[in-house]
Amino acid sequence: MQITQRFSLLVKGRVNAVLDALEDPERSLNQLIIDMEEELESAKRAVASAMANEDRLRSQIAVHDKEAYGWQTSAERAMKRGNEGDAREALRRAELAERQRDRLKERLDVQSRETEEVTASVAQMQDRLEQAKSRLQIIHAQLRQADARRAVGKAMRRVEHSGLHAEFDRIGGRVSHMAAEERAYQRLDDELNGDDVRRRFEDLDLADAVEERLNRLRRDDPEAATFAATASQTVEVEDEV
Repeated sequence: MQITQRFSLLVKGRVNAVLDALEDPERSLNQLIIDMEEELESAKRAVASAMANEDRLRSQIAVHDKEAYGWQTSAERAMKRGNEGDAREALRRAELAERQRDRLKERLDVQSRETEEVTASVAQMQDRLEQAKSRLQIIHAQLRQADARRAVGKAMRRVEHSGLHAEFDRIGGRVSHMAAEERAYQRLDDELNGDDVRRRFEDLDLADAVEERLNRLRRDDPEAATFAATASQTVEVEDEV
C-alpha cells in the first residue's frame, strides 16, 4: 500500500508542478511519464525482492521441518533402546525446530498477503502509466494544434500590420501600367515598321477588287445593274427624307 500511495503522491505532485510551470508543459509532461516509469520500476523491484524473501522463508521452513522430523525419529530410536535421557533431549530439539518452523510459516503468510497486495498495486500502477501515456499522446496533439493556431494568428497579425494588401494593390497597379505601356510600345513599333500603312493599303486593294468584280456583274447583267442603281437611289432619297 505504501508503494501505491507514494506513486499517487508522485503523480499528483508532478501534475501540480506541470500546471504551475506552463511555460513548457510538453517537456514537463514527458518528465512526468519518465518519473512514473522509474517509480513503477522501483515498485517491480520491491515486489521481486518480496517474492525472493518468500522463497527464502519457504526454504528455511523446509529445513526446520526436516530437522524436527529428524529429532523426532532420533527420540523414537532412543526410547526403543531404553535411553530416556537421549529421547528427552531429541524431543526438546524437535520441539524447538517445530516452533521455529511455525513462526516462519506465520511470517510467510503475512509476507505472502503483503506481496499479493503489492503485486495488485503494481498492476494498477502499470494501468495508470498506460493511461497516462495515452492521455499524453492526446495532450501532445492538442499542444501541436494550439501551436499551429498561435503560429497562424501571429502570421495573420503580421500581415495585417505590415500593410501587405496595400502592397499587393500597388504592385497590381504597376503591372497594369506596364501592360499599357507595352501595348502602346507595340502599336508605335507597328507604325514605325510600316505595318499600319501596309494594312491600310491592303484595305484599299480589297475595296478596288470588290468594285472590279461588281463592274463585271454590271456588264454581264445590265438589267440587274439598272435595278440595283434604282434601288440605291431610292435608299438615298429615303435617307435624305
